[in-house]
Amino acid sequence: MMSSRLAVLAERKALLVTRAQLDRTRLSLAVRQVRSIIRPTPDLARRQGARRTAATLVGLAVPLLGMRRLGRWLRGASFAIAAYRVYRNWRSIA
Repeated sequence: MMSSRLAVLAERKALLVTRAQLDRTRLSLAVRQVRSIIRPTPDLARRQGARRTAATLVGLAVPLLGMRRLGRWLRGASFAIAAYRVYRNWRSIA
């Protein structure tokens, strides 16, 4: 009697866990669909404009800061951006 009750509870728990995982998956899919509607991926012209802007800024910063100092700043900024992307992607998966 007790073992059948425990088996029923175990089955119910497994069913609830599976349902929760399915709900999380559905919610994640819905959020990604809404995100893609609200914020479409950048097009090629926009990306090239960003590259030109970055090149101009680096060209202006080299005489002001010097090559070594600018290199340190750019490495730090690159690390910060990579850490932010990892954090953002980790949050979107979880």
